[in-house]
Amino acid sequence: MPNACLTFKKNSSVSECVIIQTCNRIELFAASDNPNIDKIKSTWASLTGQEEGVFRDTLEVCENKDAYEHLLKLTSGLESLVVGEEQILGQIKESISVARQTRASGKRLNKLFDRSIRIGTRIRNSTGIGRGGISLGSMAVKLAEENVDDIKSKHVLLIGTGEAATMVAKSLKKRGYAFNVTSRTVERSIGFSQTLGGNPIKFEEVLSGFSNYEIIFVATTAPYFLVTFDKMKDAMKN
Repeated sequence: MPNACLTFKKNSSVSECVIIQTCNRIELFAASDNPNIDKIKSTWASLTGQEEGVFRDTLEVCENKDAYEHLLKLTSGLESLVVGEEQILGQIKESISVARQTRASGKRLNKLFDRSIRIGTRIRNSTGIGRGGISLGSMAVKLAEENVDDIKSKHVLLIGTGEAATMVAKSLKKRGYAFNVTSRTVERSIGFSQTLGGNPIKFEEVLSGFSNYEIIFVATTAPYFLVTFDKMKDAMKN
């Protein structure tokens, strides 16, 4: 991320930038006296190795006051998939810290982020939003608990070893649920399980063995569906 900030700043004609990456989004904050949105878009496309058309439908642009309001919603947890989840605030703090260290950010963004973090923290403390350590992972496990009896007696599978999968694994481990974990490379699954628990298995075994599980958590960034309706239909038959 540090290199991405510096590269973007150098090639997009902005004077400051901060990049926030979460498990389901990437956000770019930039400051410039003469912003060129087309230049910013093309630079970002080049940096990510994608054509501009790939993210045209999912790209949102906020400017000036709207950008500030959006950042406030992020720090307070109102823009999260799970309202009030706590990870986003830490991710924002880490992002501005990295930008400061690499001097990708400056007076304007440093002030903007400091103020937003302070106000977001105040909102969380005064309203109780997110109280109890809520996260995307804990909500996913809670949903399973509400719909499946006695999870401890079930076979549970976690697909993925990234940030979202980490949150699910922590929640499963905290509740004492056993689970298998898989990724495209068995080495990643093994490394993941050594830190976060779970029994690592080969990805190939999973694709042909969905019927072995009553509960499956899918937490990947794959651009296609790993668990499809037809696969689930076949698994339920077995």
